[in-house]
Amino acid sequence: MLFAYLRGVIESKELTAGSSDRVVIDVAGFGIEVQVSRRTLLTIGQLNEEVRLPVALAIRENDWTIFGFASVAEKELFALLQSVTGIGPKLALALVGTFSPADLAQAIIDEDQKMITQAPGVGAKVAQRIILELKSRIEDWQEKHAAVKAAEDGIGLISEEVRSILSGLGYTPTEVSMALSEARNANIGEDVESLVRYSLKSLGSPVSS
Repeated sequence: MLFAYLRGVIESKELTAGSSDRVVIDVAGFGIEVQVSRRTLLTIGQLNEEVRLPVALAIRENDWTIFGFASVAEKELFALLQSVTGIGPKLALALVGTFSPADLAQAIIDEDQKMITQAPGVGAKVAQRIILELKSRIEDWQEKHAAVKAAEDGIGLISEEVRSILSGLGYTPTEVSMALSEARNANIGEDVESLVRYSLKSLGSPVSS
């Protein structure tokens, strides 16, 4: 069974003393517990807000654990790191939780062993293996994401403008997020006017033709 993401309402967030924190997402009445890094816990949103969280399922004997991430890029690095000899999901989460995806990728490319060892539980030998086994693959990954980021930057600015307009009309952040998600899923385009009009329709507001 594979999960790409979970979409639901943040029911609880828990800081722990271990290598990962926990968040519970209410998905259609089911409370799904997700292990996340501290960075992700602090950036995904507030309690009772809707979230679309990229996730990965790790299975170890009888232990099934869902890990959540702040972005798809973070999830991809999490998977790449686990391909390195001796790195499991907990250590991979510690790495993506310590650095942004861009910073971690650049540290691997630059062979910056000292920086990589700043992650909890990562010593010099582990950092060396990460660099040795991932450098060429990370270079390909970084090139792909450079093109994606350029496109996402433009989309992000449009999203913020749409959010500002809908918030100004009195809609809550949760309502705005849900409406914008529906508009994107409908593939109506990425211009502000189309997104606002579709969002207003999904929110039940009449829009003149």
